[in-house]
Amino acid sequence: MSVRGKIVTAAAALTVVAGIGAAGTLTANAATKDCGQVCANFFNSAFGTFSHPAFVLDVHGQAQQASQPVALARASAANPREDFGITAQGQVGDFVAAGLVARGLKAPYGQLQAVEIEYAPKGAPTGLCLGTSSSSSLSPVALRPCGVNSSTIWILDPVTTSTGSYNVLISGATNRNFQHPEALTAPEPDLQLSIEPLTSLSTAHLTHQLWGFTQGVLPTS
Repeated sequence: MSVRGKIVTAAAALTVVAGIGAAGTLTANAATKDCGQVCANFFNSAFGTFSHPAFVLDVHGQAQQASQPVALARASAANPREDFGITAQGQVGDFVAAGLVARGLKAPYGQLQAVEIEYAPKGAPTGLCLGTSSSSSLSPVALRPCGVNSSTIWILDPVTTSTGSYNVLISGATNRNFQHPEALTAPEPDLQLSIEPLTSLSTAHLTHQLWGFTQGVLPTS
């Protein structure tokens, strides 16, 4: 049974959050034209903006298999490796109740939305999602089978800055230090993403942990 199928009250939890509709899937054009209405362009605030994403999530290598590294690459409408879809899975509190994530996540994040981000080149679902192999800090982020455990679950924690409204993507695998949970972090473009402890709002490093997604087919350059 999938992670979503195990959630006790998932049906009641699929609310409209951060552009995700009640049906559970983000409605946005993305990366390649073929990906159409089922995908999104994910960028990091350290290397792009809503008007110019510049660098977006990219799967390194041609193979569609678990363990393929995920990094940031220059945005291109001709690159299907940049096609991802996002699916609402329920509220964090539901995951806690089902015993799928650590209890310590409930107090600070229980009402927030939990999602999976699936690799979908040219709009074709692969069953492989953005995930981590470990809950430990600096664990690399790669493709992992969707719906198996908390390693592919991400908590959308909204943050508003002077440049716009973003989300910190907190790893559902976090099982310690819940005030500074492990969050998706971008190093320089082309380097594999990792999870690192969430920094404070006053820290410049936070920009590397702020993520946005845009609509529309990406530019070809």
